[in-house]
Amino acid sequence: MLKLQDNYTTLITTFEDFILLVYTVIDDLYQQFAPVSVSQRRNCQNARLSDSEIITLSVCGEILGIDSENAWYNFVKRNYRHLFPRLCCRTRFNRTRRALLQVTELLRQKLVLTF
Repeated sequence: MLKLQDNYTTLITTFEDFILLVYTVIDDLYQQFAPVSVSQRRNCQNARLSDSEIITLSVCGEILGIDSENAWYNFVKRNYRHLFPRLCCRTRFNRTRRALLQVTELLRQKLVLTF
């Protein structure tokens, strides 16, 4: 899983690269640490965006300092739709993001312990 070596370097040249890097880290952590009650909840397999994608977008928006949920969603929709071709509607995204706040915090804690 997330083991860094002394000679390991990742070059991030664009914000798109950053989103992809954050997604891979979050997806690995999600697969390992997400509670079964969340990862296997009802109708989860029918969702347009995975939990990892929603958490990634949430974290990236926070890192950029964008406070408005609607502004961040519209920014992603305009500029990064190619990364998230199955982007759900804004209300569903925000509702699911809020429901995953505890899982997001758990993944942040695990990430701090990993590095």
